[in-house]
Amino acid sequence: MRSQGIALVATLALMVLIALLVFGTFFRTQIELWITRNDTTSVQAFYAAEAGLQKYKAVLFQQYVWREQQVQTGGGAGCFTSLVTGLDLDRNGNLLTFTNNQLTLTPTGGEAVVDADGRPIGRYTVTLIRDASDGQLFTLVSRGTSAGATATVQATVRLSNTGYLEQAVFAGTGQANRWLNGGATIRGGIYIVGNPSNPNDTVISANGNFDMRNWYNLNSYSGIAARVESTYHQVNDLCASLRVQYGRISVGGSTLLGEPNNKLKGVFVGRGSQDITGQNVDVCTNQKGVCTEAMGPFDLANPPGFPTLDAKLNSPACERYSTWRSCLQDKAALRIQRIGNVVSVASPLNVTLQPTCLSAMSSGTLTLDNATVDCTFTRLDGTKGGFKYTYAGGQGLLELYGDVVLEGLNLELKQATEYKALSGTKKSATLVVLKRNNQGGDVDINGNLLPQTSHGLFPNHVLGLVAEGNIYQRGQYVMAPVYTAGTFRVEKDNVLFGSVISNQFCTTSAGDKTKCNAGQKAEVVYVRIPQENRPVLLPAIKGGTPVFQVLSYERR
Repeated sequence: MRSQGIALVATLALMVLIALLVFGTFFRTQIELWITRNDTTSVQAFYAAEAGLQKYKAVLFQQYVWREQQVQTGGGAGCFTSLVTGLDLDRNGNLLTFTNNQLTLTPTGGEAVVDADGRPIGRYTVTLIRDASDGQLFTLVSRGTSAGATATVQATVRLSNTGYLEQAVFAGTGQANRWLNGGATIRGGIYIVGNPSNPNDTVISANGNFDMRNWYNLNSYSGIAARVESTYHQVNDLCASLRVQYGRISVGGSTLLGEPNNKLKGVFVGRGSQDITGQNVDVCTNQKGVCTEAMGPFDLANPPGFPTLDAKLNSPACERYSTWRSCLQDKAALRIQRIGNVVSVASPLNVTLQPTCLSAMSSGTLTLDNATVDCTFTRLDGTKGGFKYTYAGGQGLLELYGDVVLEGLNLELKQATEYKALSGTKKSATLVVLKRNNQGGDVDINGNLLPQTSHGLFPNHVLGLVAEGNIYQRGQYVMAPVYTAGTFRVEKDNVLFGSVISNQFCTTSAGDKTKCNAGQKAEVVYVRIPQENRPVLLPAIKGGTPVFQVLSYERR
């Protein structure tokens, strides 16, 4: 009996042990299954979130490109993107607007993600967050779910436009002569094409007091703020970037390319850091003295080239013309040409101007000084066309009624001049000076050139200047966007407010309009002109050149 009892106990113990082993194996298997299931659903949730992020990154950029191509109106003085007002995802004029700087892009309940067999494996919801102080900065947050698991991914992106009039200075191949240097101060972005045949050329040799800053305060310039809309008086963030397609920059001396407490948005030069030489030891030493949020090689896949008069300009006003020149000639409200020594009206036909108008140009230079020059006419609908210059009390007044093209002539503004620009209902116009048979094409500005405030304040009242030759700014203050196929020279201590598009930009010493001289303290202050106020015949790219930069990516 005793042996039988021991056997029974041993048998029961063995059965318990086996049961424990079986249960342990089963429990471990279940745990592994739970872990595997959790891993699977977590991975599915992550990929659902990633799918939402990637889809709406593409949607965001496509929306931005489309909105820019629609020539969206409005915008502020500083960082601006047409999407700050909302997104028109259906492209039907119905905007989805931000609430507390947030906008949910997906429908209620999110969007489903399916596998190759069409079975749902998860869902995602995507929220767009705009930066409260930077109109170009957006964050996409995508939250994925799958069988109770969740995952979140987000990316911060910068949307910008590198069009011609989005810069303080847009320079061409001539800038390989590196005259952005010395004491010049540029407040706003700089874009330099450079020379593709010589990518080792130094296009900026910043060895003196050269400054590139991301802000301005117009109250620092005597009398200027009174001529500008109040919302443009002070801008603390211009979203300025430096881009050099072909060429190098050299940083040295007391140069400031951005500031530690107000950095440039990006510095993208040639082949990258190897094309940024020198060292400014005082600031941002970990980035070769360049204070920027991002640095690298030239980053545009389809960059804008320097606009030339005999190439097509794909702008809203000129896209149907084979060349920009033919667009200017055809769209001018008044076109006057000088061939040899004969000055005549090229268009409109059958228009008779006052004899003093054409005689004022017989020398080959239209000099606006202290005498009246009246080149206006009356259209069939009773409106004025052409231009008129008058002088009284030490002040000139240049009135433009539509866009004016002068061919084979130079233009010289001898006196401080106010302009009144009107083209239809727009308070803007373009004054164009072209060459003809290698004659003319230059503009000399010897006094201030500013908007007449009784007609409107800048940048809602704008005169654009286009010169096939060179533009020389001797006047202390000029308020206008300007284009020159040659060189824009600004004399020391003088300031241009607006934008400069020139094959070469340089500073010069007093009275020297034929040379570039380093070390001259002059400024260009970028004042953004909203699309609807820009003179239509200035260089433009329909939709601009939109840029989509992913600044950061985070998985939670």
